[in-house]
Amino acid sequence: MATNPTHNAPVVQDNESAVARSLAEGNFLQTYLLLHALTESLLRAVLTHDDDRPSFNDLINAYRMFLDQNKYPIPTFVDELVQFNRRRNRIVHQLWQKGFTLTNAQTEPAARAAVMMYGLLIEWFGTFDDSIAKKGLTLSK
Repeated sequence: MATNPTHNAPVVQDNESAVARSLAEGNFLQTYLLLHALTESLLRAVLTHDDDRPSFNDLINAYRMFLDQNKYPIPTFVDELVQFNRRRNRIVHQLWQKGFTLTNAQTEPAARAAVMMYGLLIEWFGTFDDSIAKKGLTLSK
């Protein structure tokens, strides 16, 4: 895991606040997509990667390699991250097939689960990198 400083704490906090607002307003599509972007930011903040613009899948693979290198017997959160990314892709496709209203309603359970996963990921990565809070990533939203 990298100790690269992130200077985007105000941006992360703004996005986390937007997640809380969109969830409260019932905009589950926005909630999910913002959480996907925040999760990608979290992965970028704590993982080193050779590519300066890795894809979400590249970041998942970097995380999987980190766990392997550190002899973690259970690939904690790897499957969840893969499914999270796949679900994001399905949501975007459904938006164009079914429209906003139906897709937004169908996204509610996924958005609520994504909020929990994001908080758990921050807590988990905080066990490896105690500067997570300084990077603007919090559990408070």
